[in-house]
Amino acid sequence: ALFLKFVWGRSRLPLSADQFSQRFKIQTFSGTPQDNYFPVAHTCFFSLELPRYSTLEIMQTKLRYAMVNCTAIDGDETGVGMATAAMGWET
Repeated sequence: ALFLKFVWGRSRLPLSADQFSQRFKIQTFSGTPQDNYFPVAHTCFFSLELPRYSTLEIMQTKLRYAMVNCTAIDGDETGVGMATAAMGWET
């Protein structure tokens, strides 16, 4: 349920396949070094930008952290989101 909430903003799947408005997509993330970045979810598009981590363990750790700690949808426009962006982690 945490993964679904992270990537789609919902806690449950639709009851039938015809109720899906779009397919789930995993996209590569282009930042380098890849291991320094967390996955990025786009809930409106039911997609996940996933860096090409060097190990499965790093991927699991980063994805778990993101699922548990990044629960606000559209958090970029909040004070916390703006302060985090100002730290320069995406450059």
